Amino acid sequence: MKSILINSETREVKEVTLADVLKETYAHIGCSMVETGEYINNSDALMIDEEGYFKEGQCGFFFGENFYYGNAIIWGTDLDDGDTIDCVSNVEDIRSLIYWVDAHKASFIRERVVNQPFTFVAF
Repeated sequence: MKSILINSETREVKEVTLADVLKETYAHIGCSMVETGEYINNSDALMIDEEGYFKEGQCGFFFGENFYYGNAIIWGTDLDDGDTIDCVSNVEDIRSLIYWVDAHKASFIRERVVNQPFTFVAF
């Protein structure tokens, strides 16, 4: 399956082919659980380390307006069937959406988020 790997440490965005989608995603991202960070307009999904926020010393990246820790991979999705398919996105378009953040700045972002006062909003 054609996918796109985002490596925040090396600041590399490249196309990869996954034979065993989940197992190889874990290896590329460096984790044991993934979750969808967000869906891209073309139904591709940005898959991230579910525990990335809790791992100290990681680089990260802004993807559009959202911030993610560690590495990520983009899968194609068939929203009708719920299957993974070749991604539609290309490397250049994805690269243009990324702003890299080194480990020191990523730690600063984490501290700012953790120390934000909690506001409960009742609906």
